Amino acid sequence: RFWILGVHQESSLMAAGHDSGMIVFKLERERPAYTINDASGNAAAQVLYVKDRYLRMFEPASARDIPLLSIRRATGTNSAPKALAYNEAE
Repeated sequence: RFWILGVHQESSLMAAGHDSGMIVFKLERERPAYTINDASGNAAAQVLYVKDRYLRMFEPASARDIPLLSIRRATGTNSAPKALAYNEAE
């Protein structure tokens, strides 16, 4: 049986104590939504990902991390993007 519950105020961690020990729950995903744009022609490879309400682009060749655009937070409890798709033809 569970007898205590604790919530971290700044991160999304929750701990529950029970008769046999303790369990810690993480309420968010650890990996961001991302997609990889492979190098073609003169363009270098890029990683597009979502972090802190921004779509960002990371270029491994130059180690540049560039915020591209701001994303509005959707309403709901777990509203972080879970997938990202990129069509390089457009």
